[in-house]
Amino acid sequence: MQKRIVVLGGVGFIGSHLCRRLLDAGHEVFCIDVRDITNAPVLRGLLKQPSLRYIHHNIIHPFGIRCDEIYNLAAPTMVRYSKALPVETLKVSMLGSIHALDTARSEHARVVLGSTGHVYGLHKRCGENLSTQRIIAEGKRAAEALHRAYRADYGLDTRIARIFNTYGSGADLLDQRVVVKMIVAALQGHEVVVEGSGEQTRTFCWIDDLVDGLVRLMEAPAGERIRTVDLGSDHEISILALAEKIVALCGSRSRIVHTEPRSDELRRRAPDLAAARSELGWRPQTTLADGLKRTIAYVEKALCDRAGLFRTWVEINN
Repeated sequence: MQKRIVVLGGVGFIGSHLCRRLLDAGHEVFCIDVRDITNAPVLRGLLKQPSLRYIHHNIIHPFGIRCDEIYNLAAPTMVRYSKALPVETLKVSMLGSIHALDTARSEHARVVLGSTGHVYGLHKRCGENLSTQRIIAEGKRAAEALHRAYRADYGLDTRIARIFNTYGSGADLLDQRVVVKMIVAALQGHEVVVEGSGEQTRTFCWIDDLVDGLVRLMEAPAGERIRTVDLGSDHEISILALAEKIVALCGSRSRIVHTEPRSDELRRRAPDLAAARSELGWRPQTTLADGLKRTIAYVEKALCDRAGLFRTWVEINN
C-alpha cells in the first residue's frame, strides 16, 4: 500500500538514501530540507519522479503536510555547519521536533526520530565545553524527551533510533565524518589525521544497512516494547587501525599524523544491538572491508568528476 511519507533532512546523507529506499518501495515521499535537493548525489537521478516532492523549508518554523509517517532526520550535523551555528543546531533538534510532532498529531502519523549515539556519555562531558558532538547530543537528548512526552500525553506513536557512525557512497566529499575525510585525504596523497593516539574505538555501519534498520523500526507493529533502539555496526575498530586500513585499501603513500585529542573524546562508543535484533530482526550485513572498498570507489569517481569540472578549454579539447 502506498503511503505518504515525510523525510525531514531528506537532502542529507542518511535522508537521501532513505528517500530513495522509500521511492523504490512505491511510496510518495516528501523530502524537506533547507539544502537544495540537487546537492544530494543519491537523488539527482530521481528528480523527475512524480512520487518525489521536494520542499525547501526550515523546520524551526511550523509546517503541515498530509502524511502517514514522518522520519525526523533533520540536523545540521556536518562539522563545518555545527561549529558555526550551535544555536541553529539546537533549534532544529528542539523546535523542529515540536513542529514535526504537532504535524504527526494532527495527521495521526507515526514518527521515527533519528537521534545519535552521542547521547551516551553526556554526563562525562562537563563544564562549559560546546564541542560539535556535545551540541548535537544535547539537542537530540531534548528531542528524545519531547517524543516521549508526546507519546505519554497524547498517545502519539513515536520511535527513537540512536544512530551510530554511518558511512557509504553518496556522502558529501567536504563532510567531516571520519571515513570519508580519511579516504579523500588518502586518495589525494595528503596526511591522514588521527586525533590523539587513535586507540579510541568506534563502529561504522554501511548506509544501506542503517536505512534498513530505520524502515524496520517504522514498520514494526505498535507495542510497548518498540520504543528506543541503537542502530550501528557490531564491529569495533580503533581509529588508528581504521586509518591504516583506508591507506592500504587506497594504495596510498599518505602519512598518518596525530593531533591533540579532543577534551570530550570517549575511549569507546559502540551500540547495544540487543533490542534491534530481538524486536526488529535487524543486524548489519555489510562487512567493513567491503563497505570501505565501495566507498573508496565512490569517492575516487567523485574526485575525478569534480576535477573534470575545473579542466581548461585546451584540456577539454585535446
